[in-house]
Amino acid sequence: MSTLSGFFKGSATHLGLFYPRDYLIAVFSGMETAVMAERRLLEFGFPSEDVAAAPGEEIVNLAGELANHHGLWVLAMQELSRVLRTEEVYTDQDLELASRGAAFLMVYCPTEGQKRKAWQLIEPVHPLMARHYTFGGIEHLVGET
Repeated sequence: MSTLSGFFKGSATHLGLFYPRDYLIAVFSGMETAVMAERRLLEFGFPSEDVAAAPGEEIVNLAGELANHHGLWVLAMQELSRVLRTEEVYTDQDLELASRGAAFLMVYCPTEGQKRKAWQLIEPVHPLMARHYTFGGIEHLVGET
């Protein structure tokens, strides 16, 4: 079982697709920079249960667990998402980066203020990619257009 399985408050999926609502996810070239960003958040006062840095291997393990818990309907939703270039495309990109040694930082940010403060602390560490998942959609902060 992935160590991230219990991290996401509520569900990390929506309609079977990876969609960690109210989370800012940032990708770094390696674990050292992800941990640096994590420390900045913790030093500022973000609760430790709301912040997690993880190596790409953990993301791959989590994706495998999520895939094992869903049936054919979810596989169809994943393929539709790829065709429409929505959530599943981002998951595919993340898994590719993970397989090349990238590290991930996840921060629970249920309010706009928390998201803004987290991003102010993360951005100077220069993530390769960052996005914030909300009820209304995905905000791309850096690394994607």
